[in-house]
Amino acid sequence: MGAKQLNQRAATRVARNIVSYIKEQALRPGSKLQPEHVMVEEQGVARGTIREAIRYLEFQGALRVKAGPGGGPRVSVPGLDHLTSALSLQLQFTNASFRSVLDARASIYPTLAAEASKNASYQDISSMRECLSRLSNVIEDSDAATSEARRFYELVASASQNLVLGFLMNALHRISENPAVTVTYTTHHWRISIKQFEKMLRAIEKGNAESARAICKSTHDAGIRYWETNFPQLLEQPVSWVVHQ
Repeated sequence: MGAKQLNQRAATRVARNIVSYIKEQALRPGSKLQPEHVMVEEQGVARGTIREAIRYLEFQGALRVKAGPGGGPRVSVPGLDHLTSALSLQLQFTNASFRSVLDARASIYPTLAAEASKNASYQDISSMRECLSRLSNVIEDSDAATSEARRFYELVASASQNLVLGFLMNALHRISENPAVTVTYTTHHWRISIKQFEKMLRAIEKGNAESARAICKSTHDAGIRYWETNFPQLLEQPVSWVVHQ
């Protein structure tokens, strides 16, 4: 094994150790890490290895490096953009189409709705109701309505308390925002969708998991049929990499 590969392995190990240290010390975003010379001594590696580990964690969004006096690596939180970028890049390399994104959403949404019916708080219900009220006021603007509809599902995901599926759903929403795939919805479509969302919300509020699941599935299936009828060519568009800035 060459020296370069050995150094890369050492940097990866150090990066894991840094993440473990952040968790063990319960460091909050913005907290400074130990000085470089302390990490060199504790990790038993060269300065270059420490710096490579920090660059790697910065790229992943776990750290940000502040320049100037009092600067250095500080704790950050990987954002949704990092997950979206990694997932969309993988999908692009496998030639995945937007239909596959919609199919994934069709599998995730109903589960989140069912779990929301078990875990939603009063505040969750109130936030979803307010979102539907905003949606009702913007149905003439397809882009604004689409944004509010996605926000409704994000609130459902938050209420479900399923962090993994919630992160994945939000990433799929970001991937769906590709400017090459532009879908406009009619006012009639939104009126029907709002009625379904209201039914879903009532099921969630009543704690009826199976009803919430069924209504959500029916609503999303109708959305896919809308694509198939009005924008069939877009379903076969390949997913493009969403570059993290």
